[in-house]
Amino acid sequence: MLKLIRTTIIGGIIFLIPIAIFVAVIGQGLKIAGGVAKPVAAALPVDMIGGVAVAHVLAIALLLLICFVAGLLARLALARRAVGALEANVLSRVPAYALLKAKTQSMLSADDIEGMSVVVVRFDDSWQIGFEIERIEGGKVALFLPGSPDPWSGSVCVAEEDRVTPLDLPVTAVAKMVRRLGRGANEALRDRLRSTERAGSA
Repeated sequence: MLKLIRTTIIGGIIFLIPIAIFVAVIGQGLKIAGGVAKPVAAALPVDMIGGVAVAHVLAIALLLLICFVAGLLARLALARRAVGALEANVLSRVPAYALLKAKTQSMLSADDIEGMSVVVVRFDDSWQIGFEIERIEGGKVALFLPGSPDPWSGSVCVAEEDRVTPLDLPVTAVAKMVRRLGRGANEALRDRLRSTERAGSA
């Protein structure tokens, strides 16, 4: 019982660290942007916009603009090298930063999952759900096998084409099921796996 409590508390801490860092960074950013926005807001003829102080609106807009400019800079090779040097020499020594970066990089955008399809791949005595990435000449398929509870932290494998069977399921539904440690698999997979087994035995 004590072990369960201890591991649960540790898991909660690990879960909360990236969120706390994110909130602290955004809060500090808004504080700095607010200091810049206040003189500008004071010069405007209105104090409120939609029930929100003009200074707050300007601070949020300024912070979003800074993030946008930072995103543009991130596309430049020189900026990437500078950030890489900063990470290697300073930020890599901060464990919380490494954890936050790993969590952030594990999230895929809609563009990242475009073209991926859900499949099951047959191993010796089991089936594993995965995502087909692309076909390889010679009858092979490149697959991504999601982990749980983070579906975007998994492994890549190459399997024979005849071991891979497509499933009529959206990628987002499978990702949700994996995050829930397989809960919902019966409803999502029962009929599809039966048809797969019949096809494999035919």
